[in-house]
Amino acid sequence: MKQQLQRLAAIAALGFAGLAAQAAPVVVDVAGAQSINLQGEAGNTVWLIDIGANAVLNAVDWSVVLNAFAPSSLSDMQVSFGNSSGLDAINLAPDVADGYSGAGSYSGSFDLTGLGLAAGADGLLRLEFSEAYKDFATNVAEGLWVSGSLTFDVTTAAAPEPGSAALALLALGMVCLHARRMRRH
Repeated sequence: MKQQLQRLAAIAALGFAGLAAQAAPVVVDVAGAQSINLQGEAGNTVWLIDIGANAVLNAVDWSVVLNAFAPSSLSDMQVSFGNSSGLDAINLAPDVADGYSGAGSYSGSFDLTGLGLAAGADGLLRLEFSEAYKDFATNVAEGLWVSGSLTFDVTTAAAPEPGSAALALLALGMVCLHARRMRRH
């Protein structure tokens, strides 16, 4: 009896193992994104990327080529990322030191663990390319993300296959029923 109970518990555990979190990189090609206005203003390039419901952002790596149009500077170009509301976001300026116009190539990484940055229930990661300082008139592009990528290390909760979940629930139910019968005897 005890061995049968252990086998049923093992089957249930295997079924629920599919619920474990999985880490995966999400690579975003930034070529063609324009920074036009200040963050939150109309006209900026905004992308919504499905990364999975409630997915957590652990890190971001970047390798990008930027072009700032005079008199705007490379240090003004930024991207904000966070949940789809745009309210819970982090700003990333690939280059905060180059206060001049023209082209520049930048790479780096940033650890996001501990910040609690996650997609919402809709699973959407919102990226907004904007300017930290507005040099031109409204709706005039100040910079172009020429090429490169942003790579996000994302942890998602994996959904089990329906058959696996049903088997796990059935096995769990049998474990409970068997334990109840054993208590009666």
